[in-house]
Amino acid sequence: MTLIHSAVLATSLVATAAIGLASAAIYTGANPTAVKADRLPVVADASGNYYTIETRTDGVSVLSRVRLSD
Repeated sequence: MTLIHSAVLATSLVATAAIGLASAAIYTGANPTAVKADRLPVVADASGNYYTIETRTDGVSVLSRVRLSD
């Protein structure tokens, strides 16, 4: 085996082990992730009547909520 093949094999083994350890940490809770802490807070008033408008382009869908006049 050449030096390049050995380097590729070693890198693959280390990456596989790292992914395995990260997955195990998530399942056991050893390294807990943020629970809903990284989400944006809702600051809009949800009371009243709204109309939802969906705009689609290639690979993107945008939802906009427009308040209906009373």
